[in-house]
Amino acid sequence: MRNAKILATLGPASNTEPIIRTMLEAGVNAVRINMSHGTHSEHEQTIANARAAARSLDRPLAILVDLSGPKIRTSTLTGGEPVMLTEGSRFTLTTKKTEGTSEIVSTNFSELPRVVTPDSMILLDDGALKLKVDSVTETDVNCTVVVGGELKERKGINLPATKLPIPSMTEKDHIDLEWAMGQNVDYIALSFVRRAEDCREAKELIKKLNTREMGRALLVAKIEKAEAIEHLEEIIQETDGVMVARGDLGVETSVELVPVYQKRIIERAVANDRFVITATQMLQSMIDSPYPTRAEASDVANAVWDGTDAVMLSAETASGKYPVETVRTMAQIIDAAETIRPDQLKKPVKYSLPPSGRTSQALCKAAAYAAKETMTEKIAVYTESGLMARRLSSFRSGLRTFGLTTSEDAYNQLSLIWGVQPFVHEVPWATQEMLKIGERTLLEAGVVSAGETLVMMAGRLSGLGLSSSVVVWTIGTDVPHRNLKAAQVQEIEEN
Repeated sequence: MRNAKILATLGPASNTEPIIRTMLEAGVNAVRINMSHGTHSEHEQTIANARAAARSLDRPLAILVDLSGPKIRTSTLTGGEPVMLTEGSRFTLTTKKTEGTSEIVSTNFSELPRVVTPDSMILLDDGALKLKVDSVTETDVNCTVVVGGELKERKGINLPATKLPIPSMTEKDHIDLEWAMGQNVDYIALSFVRRAEDCREAKELIKKLNTREMGRALLVAKIEKAEAIEHLEEIIQETDGVMVARGDLGVETSVELVPVYQKRIIERAVANDRFVITATQMLQSMIDSPYPTRAEASDVANAVWDGTDAVMLSAETASGKYPVETVRTMAQIIDAAETIRPDQLKKPVKYSLPPSGRTSQALCKAAAYAAKETMTEKIAVYTESGLMARRLSSFRSGLRTFGLTTSEDAYNQLSLIWGVQPFVHEVPWATQEMLKIGERTLLEAGVVSAGETLVMMAGRLSGLGLSSSVVVWTIGTDVPHRNLKAAQVQEIEEN
């Protein structure tokens, strides 16, 4: 089992059950539904296909829905044909309805003339074209083309260094979120997050729409704006996880800073028990080629070494020619990168942090130390919602972690989390019974063997009278070697 997971975007090239099944066999752990394209009915069928493919292989599969956010775009062009913008020529962005030409094009952002000023820079098509604002009227933004090129219809507009008076969630996002929660998806990604308040609003809506008995869909804050970097710590505190959305982040800031921000975002997320996804153009050349470049392979490996929970594929699997080959290649790169253990790269960040005073942190540290002292590489964590497994994962100990849960929802959700191999087990009636059921589940899966010692841990499990403990257990015995209660665990950390 690899520690870093693979998140693949589903689209026209990959949304059928047979293709999804093959991608799962190649190494996919989670799939992404991009709400910028397609209809609810189309996405509903894709989700059904994904769940069916996972069931046919008896595997967990996390589903992430990515909300569109307030994407600012150009409008249509005359005849639908691309136009050429020439360096030094005049070009106007207007809020008036008009068929676009090489001299003028409409935008869907009615506030544009009020938020830009002369000398502001405007980027089109993910930064491929660059405009400098000369003057502004009530409806028009008159520019000079600084970097020219071909402009197609409905391309994105980026306004670096310009603060936008628009919410992160649009009316469409609210509708899409309500639909997604009705599909019982596992993760919701919020686009164009700028501050902690954006995450609070989205999380409250998720909680309000939640129908799960234990846990809920987890919020992913996409870090793709300069403002998000400025407020990174506050955003991390208010979300469940983050995505390093390198495409827009490179356009909104600068390309050379993206690797710096990537390392910072991953480190701060892991330090705060948040999962993290690294995204955009990871194997971009495989949209059209069956092989990646050497630079792309190094890029994926470096994200793995940085400690990301998952690496994401976008157009490579959604619309590329080689979706299955791309997944297989990604898996091979991760496997090769993980021949270097986390503790060989550097000391995991959690061990260098000052004590937090939290019992869950003490429990995770105690479990990792117990595994080291008993010379086992395996930890089994009992979790109802998946929370304790995610916290243990953030220690990046390199230990093989089994997430044991009675919840099918937690089982699927944990498939995206670093180093966690989830299993569903039957509901126990007592603590001792729970330990034996966990043992039987792992034996039947073939991941442990009789006589093998492993560490079992749990947070508070309702109905079992079990409260924060670590158990050193030998498979095939009836009693644990030692059961460390929460107070003892806290004492271990303090000493």
